[in-house]
Amino acid sequence: MRYRVTKDAERELDEIFVYWARRASLEIAGRLIDNITDRFWLLGAHPKSGKPCDDLGAGVKCFPAGKYIIYYRAGRDRTDILHIFHGARDQAFRRAKKSAKDKP
Repeated sequence: MRYRVTKDAERELDEIFVYWARRASLEIAGRLIDNITDRFWLLGAHPKSGKPCDDLGAGVKCFPAGKYIIYYRAGRDRTDILHIFHGARDQAFRRAKKSAKDKP
């Protein structure tokens, strides 16, 4: 099965790269991005690998990539990579999604 990276996920990967390139080095940033994107192949081939996150949307699953969390949704012919967040940012994302659902 194939995968597709959404614009949001591409932007988040760019932000992760820039953050680590400034904080550590281009080499470290590149290795981190490679480690994250290597999971995309796995999720494309084995879309049932992740943990269901139906509270975030129908069919949404998450899968760890080191300290980062990949959010994705499997379709019939491909897996869509939706978001990539650091674990700490992930919690804020989940709270924001939950509170938006609770509002009338």
